[in-house]
Amino acid sequence: MYKIKNPYTLKKCEIIEKIKETENTYTFRINSEGDYRSGQYNVIYYFGIGESPITIAGKDGDIIEHTIRASGDVTFHINSLNEGDFLYIRGAYGNQWDLEKAKGKQLVLISGGLGLTAIKWIMEEAINRKNEFKKVISLYGSKNYDSLLYRYHYDRWFSEIDFQVTLDKPDPRWKGHTGLITELIKKTEIEENAVIFMCGPDPMVKFSVIELERKRVSLENIYVSMERHMKCSVGTCGHCMFGPFFVCKDGPIFRYSEIKEFFERKEV
Repeated sequence: MYKIKNPYTLKKCEIIEKIKETENTYTFRINSEGDYRSGQYNVIYYFGIGESPITIAGKDGDIIEHTIRASGDVTFHINSLNEGDFLYIRGAYGNQWDLEKAKGKQLVLISGGLGLTAIKWIMEEAINRKNEFKKVISLYGSKNYDSLLYRYHYDRWFSEIDFQVTLDKPDPRWKGHTGLITELIKKTEIEENAVIFMCGPDPMVKFSVIELERKRVSLENIYVSMERHMKCSVGTCGHCMFGPFFVCKDGPIFRYSEIKEFFERKEV
């Protein structure tokens, strides 16, 4: 795992581009040098308000991406910033997705809602290395049409891999699949030795794992990002404790077999 010298150091980063994803969600492309890895996250600080841990959604040279939904004071104020303004970040924190585990096998990426932000970067890396895998499948579920993220990438993703999208609710503007993501999992041919990378709301993860077990996928091959559970990111506040684990220090990515007992004990 990549270690930073001082986990409390703030870095001043200019906003290069701000992209509107949905009514309350924006992607910020910011200038930030660093040894960032897919699956990791930064903590973004807004002076006078607070800070929030946000997954790194992509990297292109010295430009990194954060996709942020306004869901509280901190993220609301961050989303009020514009190109030319500055974000203050600390990080990166956490472990990373490991594509080596999927070489020669099916790689199945499963995401729900804002969880796609934690899958997007590793999906881009998998597309660039798709010849190393038996097949790359990406299943993404969104609550409704207006909540869909990264629509401007869909044509490329559809053409490069088996990328499937489903909406929980029908919409006249949507011609694709409708229903829960578990329905996509049921109808998709997923091999027993497939490697799964997953991020989404806890109920989605729980019921997706049930469907994968029915396809005889080993829990050892299912990796889940628990990035939704983090707070201080240095293991002091205890907010992210999950059984014996600190999500911020031991994760955010875990083999499901490691956390199954604590995940299923937790009400989701």
